[in-house]
Amino acid sequence: MASAPHRSHLSGEERQRADGVTDERKQQVEPAVPVIWLLGKTGAGKTSLVRALTGEGEIGNGFAPGTRGAATHDFPANAPAVRFLDTRGLGEDGYDPSADIAAAQVSAQAILAVMRLDDPVQAPVAEILRKTKLPVLLVHTGADLVPDPGAQIRAKAHMTELIGRDLPSVTLSMPHEGLVTGLEALLDALDSFLPRAAAALRRADEARAFLAVRGLVLRYAAMAGATDIVPLAGLATVPAAQGAMLHALARKHKVDLTPARLGLLASAMGIGSLVRMGTGLLVRQGVKLVPVAGQTLGAAAAAGTSFATTYALGRAASAWLHGTAQGKAPDGATLRALYDQALKGARHASG
Repeated sequence: MASAPHRSHLSGEERQRADGVTDERKQQVEPAVPVIWLLGKTGAGKTSLVRALTGEGEIGNGFAPGTRGAATHDFPANAPAVRFLDTRGLGEDGYDPSADIAAAQVSAQAILAVMRLDDPVQAPVAEILRKTKLPVLLVHTGADLVPDPGAQIRAKAHMTELIGRDLPSVTLSMPHEGLVTGLEALLDALDSFLPRAAAALRRADEARAFLAVRGLVLRYAAMAGATDIVPLAGLATVPAAQGAMLHALARKHKVDLTPARLGLLASAMGIGSLVRMGTGLLVRQGVKLVPVAGQTLGAAAAAGTSFATTYALGRAASAWLHGTAQGKAPDGATLRALYDQALKGARHASG
């Protein structure tokens, strides 16, 4: 068999075509904004699923329960990292889904097939899944409505029989009020074929987790700032407040903050960041010893900076603890970016 010509032997036009094919293949794997097709009957929980994944209460014009046509939702809206495509609920009287399905087959990179465990009539969805060549993840919703494990197994077996093949699946509980469960398993499964989309949705999940502990971080940041007004006292009180904050965050995230884990957190954030924090604290204490100006302006600046650095540390630590609790601690670059962003925001707020 003749071997393919080396790229250096190609003409300019041939090289351009080859690059186009390579780019096309990359797009087929996962484009810059991957499209996830939400497939299911009306009332299956597609809109609730997007709301649970993104944390957004309002999810765009036309994207609502009982959607009357295909609708899209970009997340985040201002700089999309993932796009959800919701086709109208299958099985509705007077609705021919052929055109919507054909368009979705072309534009989507994966399907989330949403099926309620308490709804055995899934033939319209199964028919599409039997024919599609796209990666499919079955999302069984309504686990809170069908709590019996045996009944859940029978419902899933029935759906597998309808589809005619085994497909990866996750089970979700999405009560109108109460804890949504199963999202982590969904993100794990999504990571296997759309890693960038899964990463974007994980960041949304982590951001929601931080909102739950933000008040705690603000309290410790205020404490650090207030105690850093007195000259030299901040050398002891600021690290003490930050240490207490880390342990309080660990309890909130249900993580045992051992010395070894503290070392991992320090390593992930980077020694440079921690050295800058320590050096900055020493400099602030020296400034406060300057007569008059240092004891007024210097003390106020020290308090503001200690507030900001403590808040930023809490923001980054919360992300690390959240990831650790899920078995997927974020990398150092992500933590440092969160720290820098939080530091900038806190300085602006306290300035």
